[in-house]
Amino acid sequence: MSNAKATLSKTLGFLSVVRDTESSRIGGLLLINASSRPLEFHCTAPVKPNRAQEILYGPTLDEYLCGEQIGHALHAEIKVGLDLLLTDVPEMLVLRHLIPQPLILVGGESKESDADASETLPQLVHTQRNAVAMATRFEYEQDLARAGELLDSLGTSLDLLEPFTRIHEAIQEAQGGIRKQPAA
Repeated sequence: MSNAKATLSKTLGFLSVVRDTESSRIGGLLLINASSRPLEFHCTAPVKPNRAQEILYGPTLDEYLCGEQIGHALHAEIKVGLDLLLTDVPEMLVLRHLIPQPLILVGGESKESDADASETLPQLVHTQRNAVAMATRFEYEQDLARAGELLDSLGTSLDLLEPFTRIHEAIQEAQGGIRKQPAA
């Protein structure tokens, strides 16, 4: 396979979570090729923790819901080969223990919620790529190098934040369509 074909065959995954209500979360996974065209899209039904989970998981509830429940379920739906998985949700990084692909947190400036999350999230290793902050769990530091090599092979035209907008809009559209359907 030529280098151009090998580059085009690379698949990037973008994994995010949208809060549907105060405690309900919906996950979305968009797989794209090197041209940023969609290959697959999956989303979950709303996931709402019960009171027992809230009590028992305590400050690790978001990691459990986002990574182990939502992220793991979406990852299991992938039908094409995946080379790199990116997320904009820090709590999703717990998923890395369950999957073979590199998992990278991407995003801009830290949010207020990141301060709360830093109390429960593990030590992260950070880097920067084209003005986009990237991080991963300390024990998977090599993922940053692997991600850098893959992204370098794709060129600099790929916007690492834009696919998350598509995920959020697709989830909102799907939820709007569900709500507009008449009850049977």
